[in-house]
Amino acid sequence: MSGIIAFLRRFYFFVLFVILEITSLAFVFTNNYYHQSGFFNSSNRISGTVYTAYSGVTSYFSLKKVNQQLAEENTHLLNLATDIKDTSNHKKIPKTNPFGQQFNFILAEVIDNSTNLPNNYLTLNAGSDIGIGEGMGVISPSGIVGVVAKVSPHYSVVMSLLHKKALVSAMFKKSGTFGTLAWGDKMDYRFATLTQIPMSEKVKIGDTISTSGFSNVFPKGVMVGTVDDFKSIPELYFYVVHVKLSTDFKNLRYVYVVSDLKKTEKTSLETDAENSLNEKVK
Repeated sequence: MSGIIAFLRRFYFFVLFVILEITSLAFVFTNNYYHQSGFFNSSNRISGTVYTAYSGVTSYFSLKKVNQQLAEENTHLLNLATDIKDTSNHKKIPKTNPFGQQFNFILAEVIDNSTNLPNNYLTLNAGSDIGIGEGMGVISPSGIVGVVAKVSPHYSVVMSLLHKKALVSAMFKKSGTFGTLAWGDKMDYRFATLTQIPMSEKVKIGDTISTSGFSNVFPKGVMVGTVDDFKSIPELYFYVVHVKLSTDFKNLRYVYVVSDLKKTEKTSLETDAENSLNEKVK
């Protein structure tokens, strides 16, 4: 008790100042709406900042789940793009095609990827057990990715567009003029080269390049990129067009494997026609 009395005697003026200050503030905030509002607004700002930070942290840890859900929804929309019933249920490719659907899209996640080699590949976490086969095209939400090279029951290896042997039939979206897209000229994961474009084509920087559909790999109109630069080859009467790819190969996560459900019918007819013509020539 004596210690408390000694403390009060020593710090009498300081203790009195604190008591008076608290009393004054109490009167101000109790009887003045303006100051009371300011106080609560400041409190709300502080608590709002804390809640925003907390929400940001929790959202970060749920991003993978959200991204996967969005990718699954995109797959469903791709399969319904022509208002035809989705026969795949995002899983196995149907053995029959009663609804006339030509392309089926299967969602897969990229689990390995390279971009700085002369020949680059990707590995997907999906394989033959859900209908993926060799020769199928692979696209991302932003553009083409590559072609399935090898499959096992649970995995697929994809020959990336960033591969010396990767060739894609691509066209100018505005005119339909097509050529062959290849990688390796600049050895840069952001660019590829489109050749065999006639000089009659009015090429402009920024023109959109998409797939032509002249193969059994990619549907027509899948985004490839935009014209970044071009030069003429007068002796061949062609342009060489440098294309900035729309797919960011450094940040691939979810992709769609494309199956042409009418591929067998088409290739069989083409083979029969070629054989028939060869027989007639003989």
